[in-house]
Amino acid sequence: MSVITRPTTETNVRLTNGDRAHRLRFVLLTVLGLNVAVAVAKLVLGLALGSLAMTADGLHSFLDGASNVVALIGLAVAARPPDADHPYGHQRFETLTSLAIAGFMLLALFGILSGAWNRFQEGGSPEIGALAFAVMGVTIAVNVTVVLWERREASRLASSLLLADAKHTFSDLLVSVSVVASFVLVALGVTQADLVISLFIAGLIAWGAWTIVRDASLTLTDGVAEEPHHIEQAALAVSGVRGVHAVRSRGGEGRIWVDLHIQVDPHMNVEEAHEIASAVAKRVEDSSERRADVTVHIEPATGHHLRHERGYDPERDSA
Repeated sequence: MSVITRPTTETNVRLTNGDRAHRLRFVLLTVLGLNVAVAVAKLVLGLALGSLAMTADGLHSFLDGASNVVALIGLAVAARPPDADHPYGHQRFETLTSLAIAGFMLLALFGILSGAWNRFQEGGSPEIGALAFAVMGVTIAVNVTVVLWERREASRLASSLLLADAKHTFSDLLVSVSVVASFVLVALGVTQADLVISLFIAGLIAWGAWTIVRDASLTLTDGVAEEPHHIEQAALAVSGVRGVHAVRSRGGEGRIWVDLHIQVDPHMNVEEAHEIASAVAKRVEDSSERRADVTVHIEPATGHHLRHERGYDPERDSA
């Protein structure tokens, strides 16, 4: 029996870890600057006009900026190389940071609901003018640009952190559109539109926070990261593999770890079995959309080890 471990090398990925971290920092710093700019504009004007929806939107954008700061701190930790205490690396700090982003979203939710309750008790409606529409128009344009950019970079850099921030920004985009809708309704005489839209905003933020917590929990609890059948099929495609079983995977957006057992000819020498295991590891890595570290455990293809239900086909292998 031998065990083959084939970690992903820099030639298997588009960017090195250092380049990836640098690119993530650049994206987050740029988004931070944009979030602060639009947050100040919406908060100042929202308070001046007495618009609950616009003030809530400004608070949401301000918390977007705060979450960007937290994300930058988490990224600095996640970029550290593996060490004695963290032999698998520090990528899960990105996932932990995404939970912090969800926490900021819940803080915004509390602030919005508090404001909505006060408006319900006190009544009133905002005074909306052309300046409010102009500010919200610019905000929507900025948010659309940021969402598209963050989603593209999250996919290219395989970052759960950036994907979580993109979800947060997308919720901010929906919020801004809702605020504009409330402006139109208030102008048409629907005085309660500001209150209703603020509650709608609260629902969007709650849903966005839930999806981040859901995705992070799957990673932190070692949920399945890659479909087992997909891994089995990749391994069985390698010549000399007679069976596959005990397929496991875990990890997150940045990297996954896979281990599996393969069966080979029991009369094969160690060197030949090693070559097959290396080929299996490479095939599984190449078939994954994310960076993967693959460990292959070798077993003899005997009745004691073969698992017919896990992909071994006696008729195929005897042909």
